[in-house]
Amino acid sequence: MNSTLVLVLSSVTVLSAAAIFSFWIGSKNKSSENWIVGGRSLPVYVVAGSQFATGMGGGVLVAHIGIGYSAGWSAITYNFLYSVGIIILVLLANWLKKQNFSTMPEIFKRLYGENKLMMSMVTFMAIVVPFGWLCTQLVAFGNLFSNISGLSFPLLVFIFAVISLLFVLPGGLTSVAWTDFIFGCVMLIMSLVSGLYILNLAGGWNEIAGRVPETMIGLPEGLGAVGMATIIFWILAIFPGALTNQMSYQRIYASKSPQIAKKAFVIAALVGVISGIWASFMGISIFSMNPGLENPELASGWFLTQIPSWFMAIYSAFIIATIMSTVSSAIQSVVVNITKDIYHSYINPNVSDRNLLKFSRYMAVVVIGLAVILALYYPQALGWLVSTYAYSASGLLVPIFAGFLLRNKAFLTPKGAIGSMVLGILSAAVAQIIGTQIPYVAFGILGSLVGFFMLNYMFKNVDRIHNEPKKEEMG
Repeated sequence: MNSTLVLVLSSVTVLSAAAIFSFWIGSKNKSSENWIVGGRSLPVYVVAGSQFATGMGGGVLVAHIGIGYSAGWSAITYNFLYSVGIIILVLLANWLKKQNFSTMPEIFKRLYGENKLMMSMVTFMAIVVPFGWLCTQLVAFGNLFSNISGLSFPLLVFIFAVISLLFVLPGGLTSVAWTDFIFGCVMLIMSLVSGLYILNLAGGWNEIAGRVPETMIGLPEGLGAVGMATIIFWILAIFPGALTNQMSYQRIYASKSPQIAKKAFVIAALVGVISGIWASFMGISIFSMNPGLENPELASGWFLTQIPSWFMAIYSAFIIATIMSTVSSAIQSVVVNITKDIYHSYINPNVSDRNLLKFSRYMAVVVIGLAVILALYYPQALGWLVSTYAYSASGLLVPIFAGFLLRNKAFLTPKGAIGSMVLGILSAAVAQIIGTQIPYVAFGILGSLVGFFMLNYMFKNVDRIHNEPKKEEMG
């Protein structure tokens, strides 16, 4: 059985079963509330599975295994740092649920008041991150499976994009979250299966350990084999990204209660660390068999060339589940910003629930279409999209968390939020252009902090938005 046929059969099996389940979920949840925030009733296991599957994405299959290949157990450190960022969001869970938010811009509206420029800036920054994720995941799928199957890159990207709509259109976040839970379960099972398979393929742990430097596999030195400079880079880059990703906030909004959100995020964080252990082990095992790869991120691709057809069928399902969970979540997140924060707020405030749901589905098709065009015809823009992750964090982290801490003080103003975002983005841009040793996102956050206090102080008496009833409402 050739690799193309194996790929097609495994893909059709996994995606058909998940798509049928998605349509079944969508048929039971037809309101815009279900489409946007999962009906605010998702159970703990669905929230945990969706948060884990969305957060890991295709990166764990390529980049994280690459970290394991070049730096041993350091992938655990990477995932641990991301998991800490996820747990920090738990501190906001009670307040976020109480306010009944649907998107990130609504957080700013509640904290700082109504301001079109501010809302437009936040909406844009909330959109670029999931849209960037969407484009890069399409490219990752096309590159990986074109090597396996021999099918053309454009054809694979187009097919995968069309199929992804089957998980978004039926029920929005409700169908996305439930299918993410299924995909998350597949990811955990396949992590165990592939780990056992590569352990046998490499000849057992003693054989692996005998071929790998002690600095990579020893503890605790293996956890820091990537180098302290890189770990500091990760701390400055991962935390802001984890704390400003709208897709994580949406899982809190969609939870049945704050307590469920907290439990789910802790579970997702723990499972995330476990996935780091898996990625490191895979990378170390591959290194023991082939230490000569020039690019560590080629480790996953090399592993795929070593497995028989029957295991490729199983492993392909793992890859599809991992990438699809991020793609479907990203589409839904972008569409919610467009429909809720732009269309509903400023273009058609009186739109009916039915028409808003219909418009959301139309926009899902438009968004995935634009992502395909960008992935196929403007691949040079993908690097810029990835860098927007740092810029988004530079602009959003301080206004969200400092605003939350000072929410009951007569200090916050729309101009303060705008100043914080603008100075954060400018500071990050200058640092990136200069080429500083420290990650430019650190300068962005520092600039945002300065702008936050400076502009809010300047305009607190001129543009004050808080009063006593407002304080009581915000809690």
